[in-house]
Amino acid sequence: MRRLLTFNSIIALVLIFVVSSCMSNMDVNQEPVEPESELIEIDESQGGENERRWNFDKKATRFYFERFSNQLDPRQPNGDRVTSPDDFALFFPGVGEGNATFMGKALTFINQQATIDENGQQGTIAAPVTQFYADELAALGIKNIPDEVSSITTDKRGNSVWFKNIGNAVTPISEIRFNFEAEVEIIGGTGRFDGATGKGKVRGFFNPTTGEGSSIIIGKIQF
Repeated sequence: MRRLLTFNSIIALVLIFVVSSCMSNMDVNQEPVEPESELIEIDESQGGENERRWNFDKKATRFYFERFSNQLDPRQPNGDRVTSPDDFALFFPGVGEGNATFMGKALTFINQQATIDENGQQGTIAAPVTQFYADELAALGIKNIPDEVSSITTDKRGNSVWFKNIGNAVTPISEIRFNFEAEVEIIGGTGRFDGATGKGKVRGFFNPTTGEGSSIIIGKIQF
């Protein structure tokens, strides 16, 4: 049975407020999105609320939220950094700092490949996060990462969540702001998130001239 205003939904809203408060130093005008209410809905199809909360032998479905300030590092097709506006950027790796549910302060490592369809719609698709950040992740103890993992969020204490990006629509707003929206799947992790699964939505923006931006993920995670 599915209910929009369950006890878990109220807890989810509180989590959004707490995490957002931790990021109060972020410019209010840079908020990328407002959370979507349908993502706060908790799936109770696998048993009663108490069973999911207290049965630690089974994976529980939990609300997941993260917010990051990001710095992209555009790369040319050969992997070299883009140093001129005339250079073509094929890859958009980047790093970020922020907060994530169940982790607190955290880091994110991302990588995307630019695309454009027959209608001229700009976007990106998942590219291996290890293409540019394998050494940094290995230094944090995160290894054996599949190529389909395009972003990783970690607390630097052995816990990490692995995401696979499912397409990413990019909408130019101005010369200094591009908005983006994507769906992601959770396809693993380390530490307490070993074997995690789930899904969510990403929304955010970046400045194509500086690479600075912001993003949030709202979804559900099973671990």
